Amino acid sequence: MKILVLGNRFPWPLHDGGAIATYRLLKSLSRHGHEVLFYSYNTVKHNVSKAVIEKEFSFCRTISVPLDASLKRSSAVFNLFKNESYFIERYQKEETLFQLEKLVEVEKFDLAILEGFYSQAFFKPLKGKVPVVYRAHNFESQIWQRLAENENSILKRIYLNIQVKRLKKEEINLLNEVNASIAISPSDELKFKEYSPKPVHLYLPGVEIQINGKSKLQPHAIFHLGSMEWEANQQGIEWFLRRVWPLVLAQHPELTFHIAGKGLLKDDPRFFQQGVYNHGEVNDAKEFMLNHGICIVPILAGSGIRMKLLEAMNLGIPCVSTTVGAQGLSIFSGNELEIADQPKEFAQKLIDLLNDRLKAIQIGKNASAYVQQHHNPVINFDQLNQFLENIIKKTN
Repeated sequence: MKILVLGNRFPWPLHDGGAIATYRLLKSLSRHGHEVLFYSYNTVKHNVSKAVIEKEFSFCRTISVPLDASLKRSSAVFNLFKNESYFIERYQKEETLFQLEKLVEVEKFDLAILEGFYSQAFFKPLKGKVPVVYRAHNFESQIWQRLAENENSILKRIYLNIQVKRLKKEEINLLNEVNASIAISPSDELKFKEYSPKPVHLYLPGVEIQINGKSKLQPHAIFHLGSMEWEANQQGIEWFLRRVWPLVLAQHPELTFHIAGKGLLKDDPRFFQQGVYNHGEVNDAKEFMLNHGICIVPILAGSGIRMKLLEAMNLGIPCVSTTVGAQGLSIFSGNELEIADQPKEFAQKLIDLLNDRLKAIQIGKNASAYVQQHHNPVINFDQLNQFLENIIKKTN
């Protein structure tokens, strides 16, 4: 198949779940023998140089379109007098849409994939000219609704609630306009089927990390690894440090908490606390996870699946997560990982694992077995490939 994949940014470096998910899809499509063109904005915030694109995306064709999609206060305020959400407005560029329309007319693609919700800004030139499949990394309006609920600023909460209503409407419209959708988690799959009669395929993300020997579970250490450019991660870590960390330290004063992730500044004043080590961005995520104890995912707002959680589980690392952090996984607390939503409960789950090393190791083993069974990239992609081929047949 000749496939056009559209993204709102180039997925490099592979330091966050969204980038990992997009990059692996592009690689899987190319490895399967499809002719792939990745057409994407190259934003100021996530800019990737031409040399890096040529090197890291040599397995497929690419077209890079420069864009400044930065949040601007004046634009955000002015958006209140419009009908579309500010989330999408930032990616609207008429010149780009005109160029894309010409490209689609000339290239004659068999299929187009909108990669992530913000790439829906590219949908208009595709409509009626090529079968379009929307692959959602999460249900965006759900994430922002949860962020709004946990927002302390009244004015910001009001603004976010306005944007959430618009965003949800845009998501539902997109689900009904495309030929089919791909969900990344069972919970998102159910929502898509609720809002649209169009075909939906559940494509669980694959984890390619291989386990070499036993996990090096470090005593007296816990960690969090995730993009700190994402507001939900910032909010979750601040909640953990304010509400949970003091309770754990009272029982284990020797404990250390290690934070790392994309966009994390080592001089961030929020993380100057007893026992907290800020590593900033790390070059080797696997090595970091293997050497800093138990993984925590204190996320209060989110959707889809946390890729870093899957990778930690795959490595046999015991994890403690909120319900939202573990959303999309068919697991039970106390078996493949521990789940808690209240500060005291979250702290106690951590303390129990710190006190019972054998239990922690067993949970890590169960987690690894779960990921290997449900997130096999080869099996999962074969099923996705068949779904895409069926969509093309139905539309021809």
